[in-house]
This record gives sequence, C-alpha cells and structure tokens, in this order.
Amino acid sequence: MSFKLLLTDVISPLGRALEHELEREPFKLLVPAAAELDWSDVHSLQSYLHKHQPDLIVNCRGWEEAFHAGGQAVLISTARQLAQVCSDLQTPLIHLSSYSVFGGDSKGTHSEKDTVAPLSDTGRAFAEAEQVITELLPKHIILRLSWVIGAYGDNLLTRLLSSFLAGASVTVNRRLRGAPTALSDVARVTVAMTRQIFCGAENWGVMHYCSSDSCTEDEFAEQLLQLLIQQQLLTAEPSITLEDSDPTDEPLSAILGCRRARDYFGIQARSWRPSLLPLVKQWLHNREQIKAAQ
Repeated sequence: MSFKLLLTDVISPLGRALEHELEREPFKLLVPAAAELDWSDVHSLQSYLHKHQPDLIVNCRGWEEAFHAGGQAVLISTARQLAQVCSDLQTPLIHLSSYSVFGGDSKGTHSEKDTVAPLSDTGRAFAEAEQVITELLPKHIILRLSWVIGAYGDNLLTRLLSSFLAGASVTVNRRLRGAPTALSDVARVTVAMTRQIFCGAENWGVMHYCSSDSCTEDEFAEQLLQLLIQQQLLTAEPSITLEDSDPTDEPLSAILGCRRARDYFGIQARSWRPSLLPLVKQWLHNREQIKAAQ
C-alpha cells in the first residue's frame, strides 16, 4: 500500500526544497493546485483530505511570509485549520516552526522544553501556530529551525550577498548567535522523519534541528566575505559595520539543542560551512538567469 503525503507549499524556497527531496522517495506526493484546494476555506480543506486521505501532512505554508511585516496571518490560519481537520481525521502532521518563539533570555542553547516568550510579531505567530497544533492534534511534530539559509528567497545569506556584491555597507550584530541551516538540510531532516513515520515510528512532540556549527552574525558575514574575496567575485569593496547591542525583537541565540531529533530519529546535525560555496554559486547562477530573462 502506497504512503500518501501532502505537502502544503511548493512555491516558497522551503517548500521547493522539501518537494525536491520528497520527489525522490517512494511516496505518493500530493501537491494540491489552487483549483483543488482553497486554503482560506476550512470546508475545502476538509473535502480535499476526505477525498485523498493522506497518511501524513508536512506543513510549511506561511513559514517564509511570517518573517515579513504583516505576513503572519497565513501561517496562523493554515496551522489552525490543519489542526482542526487533522484532529477529526486522525492525520499526523509535521509542522515547520522557528527559534523566534523564544525570548530575550541569556541562554546560549534552547532546548525543546524551554518556555516560549516571543519578542516579535513573527515569534508570536509561530508560537500561536504551535499552540493550536499542540492543543488539538496529538500526533504532531513541531520542528523548530535556526537561521535558515539558501540560494533562493530572503534570508541572511541572500541579503548579505546582495549587499556585498553591490559594494554596500553591511551592518551585522556581533551578539546574535545562530546555527545557519541550509534549506536542503532542513529537507533532509524532514524526509528522514517522514521515512520513519512511514515505517511505524510514533515519536511526536516538539523537536529542534539546526546545523552542528554555530557562529555569530558577524562571523558568518566575515566568512562569506572572505569566500567572495578568495573566489574573486567582488567588483567593489564592501564594508562590515558591527553592532554591539541586544536586539529588542530577536532572541540573542538561535542555537537549538537537537537531542530529541537525535534520540528519536537518529538524526545527525551537519555543518553549514561545506555548503556555503555551492550556495553562493547557485545564487550567482540564479541572478544571471534573471538578468538574461529581463
């Protein structure tokens, strides 16, 4: 009997990365078109799930939008509707979340048991989405992520690349710490969990994943700048301005303890450093393609 998996988004960079990995698996991947499923209508969602009966849902819908002003509504509404309908159908859910649910404490690493205390609209949206899923749906995995980087979309890597290659001044905070995690690595971990659920694993709850290699925001920027210099990719001289104050809307640490993912699923964290050059080359390739199409 085939294992049917519903992926809620294949448009965002995270959704595309997940789709790319899941297409390699022996699952029947459900990717509903707009004509098949209206995400703003809970009855449409009920009808679709009743018809197709997925064995598992992976939800990243609204994840990227939540990091932008006014973009949190999709994340919250999708989580609420999925929790309600999945509870009725007893359909398990993997929901992608974020370190931004944590507050302004001085902890260097956040564990899965730490109390959430979001400082921003983004963090509050992720926390609200987590809460409704936890309250309504017993069989769920909430997978919190650290700084997610990739060659697509709006993230720390693409913002720095755009500024560096334009020769612009970049301001980075030397007090912010994270564990940059490639989109492809997030997809790898999600697929690993999916495989084991397919084989009967019953490990549910909040879990964390981030790369094995932490750094400050300015250390990441400096490493990227040195790579660009080594590859002779700079046409202008950028500069880095260091900020040394605690942010008011961001946890000081985005480093996550990943014990449950390791203990329950055997997932081993990977470093982001070997992937940095391939990501830069992919970003440059994407930029050239966009220029050629204009």
